[in-house]
Amino acid sequence: MNKLVIIGNGFDLAHGLKTRYSDFILWYLNEAIVALNTKLFYNDGLIKLLTGNNPKKIDFFKSIYDFKKAYKMEQFEIDYQHDFINNLINNLGNLNWVDIESEYYKLLIDYYKDIENGEFAISGLNDSFEIIKTELQQYLSTVEIKLEPNENVQRKMNKDIQNHLMKIKDNVNKSEPNNILFLNFNYTSTIELYKTLFDENQFRVNYIHGKLNNESNPIIFGYGDEIDSYHEKIEQLNNNDFLKNFKSFGYSMTRNYQDLFKFLGMGNRKLKYEVHIMGHSCGLSDRVLLNGIFEHENCEKIKIYYHQKDEFSNDYVEKRMDISRHFKAESKGKMRLIIDSFPDSKPLTSS
Repeated sequence: MNKLVIIGNGFDLAHGLKTRYSDFILWYLNEAIVALNTKLFYNDGLIKLLTGNNPKKIDFFKSIYDFKKAYKMEQFEIDYQHDFINNLINNLGNLNWVDIESEYYKLLIDYYKDIENGEFAISGLNDSFEIIKTELQQYLSTVEIKLEPNENVQRKMNKDIQNHLMKIKDNVNKSEPNNILFLNFNYTSTIELYKTLFDENQFRVNYIHGKLNNESNPIIFGYGDEIDSYHEKIEQLNNNDFLKNFKSFGYSMTRNYQDLFKFLGMGNRKLKYEVHIMGHSCGLSDRVLLNGIFEHENCEKIKIYYHQKDEFSNDYVEKRMDISRHFKAESKGKMRLIIDSFPDSKPLTSS
């Protein structure tokens, strides 16, 4: 049986990469402060910074608390150029990557409502989102794993994940197809560390949302819930600015989407597959794509590798709830049968 291994940000976190939203935004604010310390003024289209009443060098922020403390002490003045960046910075503790995209969509709906009231102002939101996307690529390029020539790859592997992947490889029925596809929602290439564990014809990675610094596979950062009730209304506006950051149009720039559904066996009921979810949030930002995977007639099983928060708590039930949102009402029965129960599930890592 074929195996589809879905890779999300939790996979990178398990390898020690600082890829949380909080890591990115603190890097962004510190980069701005470095410039401010030099020029006494900073403006990148997202925020404007001015030195405060008592100009002096501002120390490196170790947390969002440091940033807010320095602001309260009037070490600098900040002017948010758009509600989008204002919301992202001030909701820092509550957001992850999916929620950045969701925050964009919430504001998009607000602008749709403004049009109904005779107002219009979408360009500023799209410009802000584009700057965030550029800054994100720059940041991730500084933290992704880079292998030196002849470096021992084994040392960078996570042992728990290595064991999971070996079981996925070995637990097969030799009389059935046994292709493995890693559907990588990350822009980083951490999954490539495990390439040597598999036969050459068995290991394939689909960078469905693009790959860092790869012009032929540009990153896709946007929203993908076209089932949402407002999406059709937005399409009916006949204004392409409102559709600019929907993932559907990013997918059209490569063959990744089509290649995925070829693997899933579109039109071929003999190509059954299992889904293994490793570190993906299963948020609504990828709703149409995940719905196509989970409700596909060839999908036989969904296995959750949950996050073990501490000795007594994990996110298995939460993850199951997130997955359930990608099933339509008439498919909930199938959902209950194909998602592995908790006793049959494993934590992604033990620590």
